[in-house]
Amino acid sequence: MSYRIKRVAHLTGINPATLRAWERRYNLIAPGRTDSGYRLYSDEDVAMLSRIKQLTDEGLTIGEAIARVRRAFTPLPATAQAPELGDVRRQLRDTLLRFDRQGALGVYDRLGHLPPEKRAEDVLLPVMREIGDLWQEARAVVAQEHFASGFVREKLAEMMGELDTGVAPGPESVCAGAPGDLHELGLMACAVRLAAAGWRVLYLGADVPMEDVRRVLADRRPALLCTSVVVRQDPASFGAFAERLRGMAPHDTAVVVGGAGVPAEAAPVDGVRFASCIGEIFSAN
Repeated sequence: MSYRIKRVAHLTGINPATLRAWERRYNLIAPGRTDSGYRLYSDEDVAMLSRIKQLTDEGLTIGEAIARVRRAFTPLPATAQAPELGDVRRQLRDTLLRFDRQGALGVYDRLGHLPPEKRAEDVLLPVMREIGDLWQEARAVVAQEHFASGFVREKLAEMMGELDTGVAPGPESVCAGAPGDLHELGLMACAVRLAAAGWRVLYLGADVPMEDVRRVLADRRPALLCTSVVVRQDPASFGAFAERLRGMAPHDTAVVVGGAGVPAEAAPVDGVRFASCIGEIFSAN
């Protein structure tokens, strides 16, 4: 989608004069032009500008903010064409299955024009789902799945580090994996999405004891608790788990439980939102 400068100013909170000054002074982005000469900004331009605005609001200088964002975004040259994500996913899957780290890094570098959350949700997680399916079908071995998981986790951790400075002005979210559940890639992608939207994310990782979660919630009183459940549970056990989460969370903390382990037939729990995907987790706020 393309946006005129007034719309971009409204979306990002950066006034048009500042936008034009940043373009001239820092060679930050090169918006397209209509036949009449009006600037046209892409979704990637808006994402980059929004992130820079967030960082400057957190106290970084404009130069520091641009340097940090440039490490996370690599805009395409004006004459370049965005790669087809289906092709990128296939190439990344195949390089990971071959234990080809250099090749995987080269494929991943083609995604530099995408905001971090789209890299996570549109490429990295789907690739891991494909490799997981191959393992289930005995067409991939444990070593391949572990190598791929390590690569994806590394990239998600890099995104979290770039996005979350720890002093964002937004509300706080706690992200914690369910006890006994060692899977965390979906939870990390959720943390990336929240951090990209300006949340302060306290990421606790996988397999967090319930008592530890309770203590953190009591101490921090966050606006949101996101819990990931990947290992399948029966509806009764899952319901008891969700009710316990709600009972230990402060009244004003929203509770969201997502992941492949959420039973489709799970009974509703008052004050707890069940989500089958990251988009639903994000819309719960």
